[in-house]
Amino acid sequence: MYRIVGCILVVAAGAGLGVSESIRVSERIYTLEMLLRMVICLKGEIRCGNASLPDAFYGAAGRMNGKYREFLITAADRMKAGKGEKLSQICRECAENSLKKSCLTHGEKDAFFSVGEYLGYMDLEMQIKQLSLYEKNLEEEISRLKEEASGKKRLYRSLGILGGLLLAVLLV
Repeated sequence: MYRIVGCILVVAAGAGLGVSESIRVSERIYTLEMLLRMVICLKGEIRCGNASLPDAFYGAAGRMNGKYREFLITAADRMKAGKGEKLSQICRECAENSLKKSCLTHGEKDAFFSVGEYLGYMDLEMQIKQLSLYEKNLEEEISRLKEEASGKKRLYRSLGILGGLLLAVLLV
């Protein structure tokens, strides 16, 4: 009796792990889409509003929600404070605090952190080009992940269930 219950729990745990990894794939795509939306809003604020960076960040924050809004507002507040901090440092620290528990890879986080390094000291056209380049890279990454997503999700769920079954068989 206890063995059967134990086997069922082991299989359920394996399936749960598989589903958890499957959900992480979807969360990663969603996070990248939100970063893309944020970059598009920032680019629009800089281009059309001809706004300073703090004002552009505040304007973009009005169109975002959650941790993305928090990042933009915190970064804009620190820029307005004018304590002599570099924009790259402000963006990196605010992003690390706001996106702490995101499911992005280290490379994706570094690419996002580096956006602040190329803003602020260039003219309007160069800032827009830099944001456009990051936007293009994000779009390519999102499309690549979407192509791979269904296969990876199925693989993770299957491996979770099969791993649980294997462990249950070994325990019996």
